[in-house]
This record gives sequence, structure tokens and C-alpha cells, in this order.
Amino acid sequence: MSTLNVMQAARPVPAPADESAALAEGFARRMSALAARLGAGEHGVLWAGRAASAMSRATAQGHVCLPLAALARRHDARFDEARDALLASGVACLVRSGARAEAADLLPLVIDEDGRLYLARYFDYERRLARALVERSRDARMPVSQADIAQQAARIARYFGPPADDDIDWQRVAAFVALAGRLTIVSGGPGTGKTTTVVGVLACLLDADPDLRIALAAPTGKAAQRMQEALIERADKLPSELAARLPRTSFTLQRLLGVQSDGRFRHHRDNPLPYDVIVVDEASMIDVALAAHLLEAVAPASRLVMLGDKDQLSAVEAGAVFAELSAEPSFSHAGVARVAAALSVDAKRLEAALPHAQTRAQQRGLFDSEGYADLFDRLPGDWSDIGERAEPALTDCVVWLQKNYRFGLDSDIGRLSIAIRDGDEQAALDALDPSGERAAALFDDGDAALSERTLARLAKGFAPYAEALSTVLDSAQADHARLFDALNRFRVLCATRKGPRGVDDVNARIAAKVREQAGIALALGAQWFAGRPVIVTRNDYALGLFNGDIGIALPGADGLLRVAFRMADGALRYVSPAALPPHDTAFALTVHKSQGSEFEHAALVLPGAFVRVLSRELVYTAITRAKRRVDVIGSAAIFAQAVREPTRRDSGLAARMRRLT
Repeated sequence: MSTLNVMQAARPVPAPADESAALAEGFARRMSALAARLGAGEHGVLWAGRAASAMSRATAQGHVCLPLAALARRHDARFDEARDALLASGVACLVRSGARAEAADLLPLVIDEDGRLYLARYFDYERRLARALVERSRDARMPVSQADIAQQAARIARYFGPPADDDIDWQRVAAFVALAGRLTIVSGGPGTGKTTTVVGVLACLLDADPDLRIALAAPTGKAAQRMQEALIERADKLPSELAARLPRTSFTLQRLLGVQSDGRFRHHRDNPLPYDVIVVDEASMIDVALAAHLLEAVAPASRLVMLGDKDQLSAVEAGAVFAELSAEPSFSHAGVARVAAALSVDAKRLEAALPHAQTRAQQRGLFDSEGYADLFDRLPGDWSDIGERAEPALTDCVVWLQKNYRFGLDSDIGRLSIAIRDGDEQAALDALDPSGERAAALFDDGDAALSERTLARLAKGFAPYAEALSTVLDSAQADHARLFDALNRFRVLCATRKGPRGVDDVNARIAAKVREQAGIALALGAQWFAGRPVIVTRNDYALGLFNGDIGIALPGADGLLRVAFRMADGALRYVSPAALPPHDTAFALTVHKSQGSEFEHAALVLPGAFVRVLSRELVYTAITRAKRRVDVIGSAAIFAQAVREPTRRDSGLAARMRRLT
């Protein structure tokens, strides 16, 4: 087998634990066999298998790389011993910073100068992404004339209005950053005004250039649709001539890039996207591979604005790209001066209000996912002191929106979300009301399966939907669209898919309760019934349905069920159940699938025992889906442990960008 074929066959994909283990074992055997065919000794063959297995497992768990020192420690070996054996195996190469090795020249395993071990594919993605980001960020540090600052200030004042108070208005700071450079990273939790900021930025840009070509995109179809809906909703605050120029369509990132039948993208560095401004929402869901393709496809002179929440769950695939990009909201002295002049605020006050960048102790977390925190200081190379040698690579490009306009930080959900974000388990527990009277509640149900009492409480949350469904089914002139509003009033979120507290089992039990409430019988076998909500789990470009789209099964005039999907303009599309792409029932969603959605009331069902997928980011993401009320169902101990456990994904992106600056 050629090296290229081995690399392609080794590409890990998210998989259940048993399947991931089988993939890792198979890849290890192939790398060991390849090393033997290349003439490696017994030690080299052994380490080729060890490294291949470890990297396959690591990428399946979301890591981009693995500290080779940690792998060596796991096998009671020294770092040098492991590195030398791998380099002698013929399946691993050492690539130093600045080396111009092409992707085709890489061996299946790559070791970088700081001792990180990669699959070649992911090493190539990471260095391409780092290079594209640094190239795009350099504009932010270019001198800006006083005339340009004055023009930008005038437009910001026109479309954002006067400041509401004397506090620093981070939306206006983000707007100035977006107007001044080609790369803007905006991180903020739900309700902090990311969409409002984007509408204002687009208005300022269209005011300067009415023919501006704008694209809206997101990782999933549901997130793309929600972004478009939010933009349209806020467009009525703009002058009509500007509102008419805002984009009326949105794309999934795959569709924006032009995915082809062979999996490659139509748009890339040599055939860039035909847009002047590209706005990407829910960027925390983007993995390192998709991020590399996106950054390379943006034309050199175009603007890219990435919106997300650094504290939410990262992509299912390898990488925590947005969390890394938004980790250090650093501004240069010149950048502070420009922003202060444009927004008429005191420069010292602005500088003092900037969020603190990551400390060295926080950076240490990149390499302690397996409990080897001390390895950070003993890794080869100079990664450990690189933070002292250079300012952050994305200086003057990153803004955190910190004021919440949806629920105040002193509200129940506000206090809970801040406590979870900060990893303060006691404050998080204190914010949950065991009586259920406040807007953030904890219902102690930690048994292996949900109790009948808990199930009845969850089913009661869907009572307004069942009532609306009964009304619609009894009416000849039914308003199907109102069902979507009723459905979105409440949703159950599960941490896991399988098991008695997983989304599959919870969906089946709640569906039976809702059918009973609405008096609905099964149709089309044992699964379909009028009112069954479904979520699409795979993009279908021919049908125009995308991962995350929600539909509701309803009878047509002929009595046959069709699945209705509400489009961004409010119109409904009907699709035969037999024609649907892969889908699941959607009374309950996994927390991952809920990203990009909002519900009036959400209930988070925790597993009966702590599992690997539970993390601070998962709990935070679930809690912040709720606008008015959230219930946590499970034991206080499991909840507290989840709050204590931040997600750690090994990556070299931040260090690689620093070396390029």
C-alpha cells in the first residue's frame, strides 16, 4: 500500500467507543506491517503500532495531536527513545517550523519540533490553517489614517446609535475591528448581541459600498437558517434601502465551499469564494479540517467574520478551533488607540477593560488531558516559553461580547451559566433550586433509568405542543406553522445517545406520552405518527435538507403523512417520510445536536453515572439553550463533577501561529 493510501485509510471519523477501538487496532496493524516492509527493526515496528493506535484514538476523541512525551510515559519509555524509534520505523518524519515539506512528502505520522505527534493529514490541516490565519490577521496591525477612522466612527454612530451608558460597548468595538481588518473573531454567549453586531457591521459596509457581495454561513443547516432568520428580524431597524441589500439566503459551510461528489471543495486557495464579506455563525462547531478549507477559500481582499461562543462544545471532529482563536482577546497599543479614537473613549480605560489573556497556567491545559501536567515544562523545543516571546498572533482581531441582553447576569440562568463557565461547582449548585420554583432547577433523579415521575414531568413540558397538535388535526384550515412555535417552547436535551437516559430511549418514552396526550395512533408501522418531530442528521443537497433541520409529520389532504419543514421565510415544505435523509425523533436531542437552537424551556437529562462525554462545555451549552427556564435532571454529584471537568483537546495551532508572527 502506498504512503498516500495509508494516510487516507487512516483518516479517523467520530465513532462509538468500540468502533473507535477497532479502527485504532486496524490502523496500528497496518502501520506495524508497513514499518516491517520498510525494513524497520523490532523496536521501530513496535513503536509504529503504538503511535498509530494512540493517534487514531486521540483524533476520534477530538484531539488534533498528542504529546509524544505522554505516549512515551504511558509505555515507561523516555521521549528520546520513542522519537528515535518512530523516526527509524520509516512511517514517521520530523518536520521543523519553517520547513516547506509538501503534504505529499509527509509520512503517515509526523513529529513536530515541540514533540507533538500527528497523523499527517491533521498536521497538514493545522499548519495550513495557521498560515492562512496569520496572513489574514496582518491587516489588523496596519496603520489606519485619521480620515478612515473618522469615517468608520461616523458609520458606527449612525447604525449602532449612541452608547447606552458609560460602560465600554463591546459590540461597537467588534464593529470597528470588523471594519478595519480582514479577520474578526467575536465570542459571546447567548443574548450578548452577536447578531445585532453583525447587522450593524453589514450596514456600515453596505453604506460604504452598496454593491458589496455578502455570504452568510454556519456549520449546520439549522444554524444557517437561524442566522438568516435573526438577520431578517433585525433588518427592520435599518433604512429600507440597506435592509433590501442584506442577504436573504444562507449556506452550510459545505455548500458554501461547494462540496463535490469526491468530497473535495470547488472553492479553495486557487479558486476563492466570490464574496467580499463572509459571516460564519456558530463557529465553535468547526473542526480543524473544515476551518483550513474555509480560511484558504476566502479571497485575499475579502473580510471574514467568525461568530461563536468559546465556552460551548467544540466540533464533534478533531480540533477546538474557535476556542483557540478566541482565547486571547489582545490589543496592541496602536489598536487600543484606534478603537478609543473611533469610539470616543479613554484609551487607558479601554485597555484596563480588556479581558485578561490566557495565563501560562491555563496554556498548560493543552497538554494535561491525560494527567501529565508536568510534561508541559519538560517538552523538547521552546514551546513552553513561546508565550513570553511574542504577542498573540491574532492581536487586534478578537473581541469578547460580555454584556448579556437576554437575561441579566443576576438572573437564575445568568448566575448558573456564569458559574458553569468559570468552573465554580458550588456556585453552580447554589444557582439550582431543588424545589423547582425558580427558573433554574435541579430535580434529583440519579437512578439508572428515568423515574415515571420524571418522565411525566418531561411529558408535561410538551403539553402545549400536544394541545396545539390536537387543534391542528381537528381543523380543516389548519395553521401548521404554529406547531413549530409550540414545539420550540420546550425541549429535552440528553448528554448521551444510548442507554436508559440517552436520547434514543427518552425519545421513545416521551413520544408514547405525547401521543397519548393528543390521542394519536401510530401510522406507517411502529415509528411514524401525526405530530412526530424529526431532526435531519445528514445533509441532502438534492432535497435542500440539512443536518439539524427540524420537521413535523402531518397528514395531507389524502390522509397520508408528510413531513413539514419551516423555511427561513416562514413558508412550509412537505417531504414524504420515505424520501427523508437519515433522521431521528426530536422530542429529545443530544446536546451536540441542540447547538445553534434556542428554546423557551429546556431540560438537561444527565446520565446515571459519570461518562467521558460529560464536561463543563456540554453542561454550559445545554443550559444556555434555554431562554426562560432550565431544569437539570440527575444527581447533584454528577452535575458538579461535569462542571469540574473542562474539555481539553491537544493542539499546536496557537503555538504554530505564534511562530509565524
